Amino acid sequence: MMTSSALAKALNLPRTRLFRTLGLLAALLGFMVASLAASGGLLQQLYSSWQLQKSHSILLYLPPATAPEALTPLTSDNIIGITHVRVLPPTELQATLASVLPAGSNLPLPLVAEVTLEPGADRLAVATTLQGQYPLAEIDDQQPMLQAVASSVRGVQAGVLALALLLGAILTLFMALTIRAGLLAQAEVVKLLIQLGATDATLARTLTVQAVQPVAFGTLLGTALALVGLGVASGLWGGLSASPTVWVWAAALPFALPLLAGLTAWLVALRLLRHA
Repeated sequence: MMTSSALAKALNLPRTRLFRTLGLLAALLGFMVASLAASGGLLQQLYSSWQLQKSHSILLYLPPATAPEALTPLTSDNIIGITHVRVLPPTELQATLASVLPAGSNLPLPLVAEVTLEPGADRLAVATTLQGQYPLAEIDDQQPMLQAVASSVRGVQAGVLALALLLGAILTLFMALTIRAGLLAQAEVVKLLIQLGATDATLARTLTVQAVQPVAFGTLLGTALALVGLGVASGLWGGLSASPTVWVWAAALPFALPLLAGLTAWLVALRLLRHA
């Protein structure tokens, strides 16, 4: 019975041209999958943080001549559903509107109040109460916008998942071609090994080990580069710090590639050997 090392030397998959590009392809795919996982995680993190800030509040726009004291009844009358009222400072309001106002504009700005609601408060009832107290006010309930953004986030994440699956399919196809080319190039060696007592399962295992090694190394390299990029982006993008969950997904998800490559190599090798 031949040893594993003897089989590996005799059935040498690295002789084929396709095998030489496996590591490079795996590094590229590992980088892309890790980047996609990080992008999807950061998008969810940003939305969740923004949702926490916006989902329990209503914005109240009052005419520019309105004095802040006009909002006193909102805090003193203990209106059901309202927990806090904050008047946006003029500097914050100007910064928010800077992208839509002409440069050097002296247009009068409205008085804007952020009304924080209790969890589970009846938003429609609160909005109706506010409109009754301030007939000239414009009320901005951000719930519909949040629902639209949530739908967009889910759409982007679905696209990210579809692209990751496509990358996995590319690796599967390339691995199948590599195993097929390797067995065709060494058909005489395979026949000799079988005559010497090597089983299909043993040969398939040898091929799988040889095929997975460059994929694992390439995936590790590509993932490491993507994590470095994530760290740089986290520091440069407005001080955004990726959560531990984002890091875990970005680091772990690419290693589905070696598993997929190994399973593909094993199944394709067994099928071809049985028909050899």
